[in-house]
Amino acid sequence: MDGSASLSDLKVVEYAQMVSGPMCGKLFADMGAEVIKVEPPGAGDEARCHPPFAGDQPHPEKSGLFLYLNTSKKSITLDPTTPTGAILFKRLVEQADIVIENQPPGFMERIGLGYEVLRALNPGLILASVSPFGQSGPYRDWKGCDLVEWAMSLTGYNTPTLVVDPEKENPLRAPGRAADMIGATTAAAGAMFALFHREATGEGQWIDAPCWQAVTNTAKIEMAIYSYAGMPFSRLRASAPAGLEPSRCRDGYVYVLWVVDAHFEALKELLGHPPALAADIFKDAGSRSQNDDIVRHIIQQELAKYDMEHLVREGQKLGLPIGPVHTVAQAAENPHLEAREAFVAIDHPVAGRFRYPRALVRMTATEPAPRRAPMLGEHNAEIFLGRLGCSAEELTAMRTAGIV
Repeated sequence: MDGSASLSDLKVVEYAQMVSGPMCGKLFADMGAEVIKVEPPGAGDEARCHPPFAGDQPHPEKSGLFLYLNTSKKSITLDPTTPTGAILFKRLVEQADIVIENQPPGFMERIGLGYEVLRALNPGLILASVSPFGQSGPYRDWKGCDLVEWAMSLTGYNTPTLVVDPEKENPLRAPGRAADMIGATTAAAGAMFALFHREATGEGQWIDAPCWQAVTNTAKIEMAIYSYAGMPFSRLRASAPAGLEPSRCRDGYVYVLWVVDAHFEALKELLGHPPALAADIFKDAGSRSQNDDIVRHIIQQELAKYDMEHLVREGQKLGLPIGPVHTVAQAAENPHLEAREAFVAIDHPVAGRFRYPRALVRMTATEPAPRRAPMLGEHNAEIFLGRLGCSAEELTAMRTAGIV
């Protein structure tokens, strides 16, 4: 390592589109790795066509989705399904530490760039394959997306709600392509584990990272309940511990836990000691559990009398586990995130200047410094001419043929 960034000696080739693969590559790029993004000639990554667009003007260089997912990367255009494109892709692989791809399972093998072929070129290579359902199993070839991965992971029925009628317990979907994001971070972690293994053995390996399985793996408690007791877990309010549903206050919602006696006493103090909560039937956790519907109703009525900010600020002073349910605007303008410099302004020559979330972690010695996303094919000359030894005439010919 040269010390300028945590992963500055790492070379990554990203042959991926939309969210899961590019998010995995972003994690490496923002930490200093050289990530060469291979995009289809002409159109580029499909994410370039997805809103929101800067200025509400559809443009391949103005997609907010693409700009966020591809910070700090280099972009080349290349079609590895062509004979010449495959040769150039292999030359990139020979120089790489990691290849990230999220093509349909079996696609890389069909175009002659499967793991065994790439490993023969570079025995230390780590191939991270991010997919909806994995490289094996009955669902391997199913068409998947973030919505499907989330829906099949049981987490849709895992979000507490005020609904008490099982017939109305509709599944929920998390916003922000959460399944693809979880799959991407899992793949990145796997690739880092493989790097440590390579340091010790010199041996690369293939990382199989299914997004569906990654999300399902976050539900360990619910799976344990089912495995040990045969009990299906429901998000129904009546079957969840106290406080696992949003409670309405005067100007929004809060989450607050009051199962533990100390928390219940703090909640009573926060609410001004309502006489109804002083009843003997609420004297301890056991009695409150037996009278759950009554205590919940009283607490919901009392919380509705106060503003969200007051409840959270004063409740935290009392040691009460309580937090606000933020809107997008409230989260984006949050003073805590501002104090931690959680966002960074980045200029783009076409899209303009916008705020982006910083890297997922802060580091004292090698603080990540994200750079703007690349324009389509911006680094063709640097990589093809300077790195792979192509001539200007060859590059022009490949461009004319649609190879780059």
